[in-house]
Amino acid sequence: MERAIQSVRAALAETNDPVAVTLSIPRDTAQKLLELLEAEGIAGAVVVPVKEQFTTTEAAKMLGISRPTLMKLIDSGEIDSVKVASHHRIPAPAIARYEHARAVSRSRAAEAIEGFADDVKAGFQQNVSFGGND
Repeated sequence: MERAIQSVRAALAETNDPVAVTLSIPRDTAQKLLELLEAEGIAGAVVVPVKEQFTTTEAAKMLGISRPTLMKLIDSGEIDSVKVASHHRIPAPAIARYEHARAVSRSRAAEAIEGFADDVKAGFQQNVSFGGND
């Protein structure tokens, strides 16, 4: 692992962009690196989970929603969870997946609103041009 860290440091010390480095790292470290890269792509910022599973209170706080809302999302299957005794735990990847799905949904909604606004504007302009011919 120390050799991998040194390789990344050396590559970052160069002024080239993008950074090119070849690593040999343990599989679990590679999985964490993949999750980190996916989280950065999803949220636009680096998110580093400090643990693999979160309580419902922690997950709700991370997502900016209430705990009852989170429980409804778990019950509907929108967010994956695991049961530990009688309590739900939310795996970090499930939080990232939900956040990504929410970002995609917001993006689609914004596109739909833009399209609607364009249609309204076009219809208004068409009515104005027809109104001038009377």
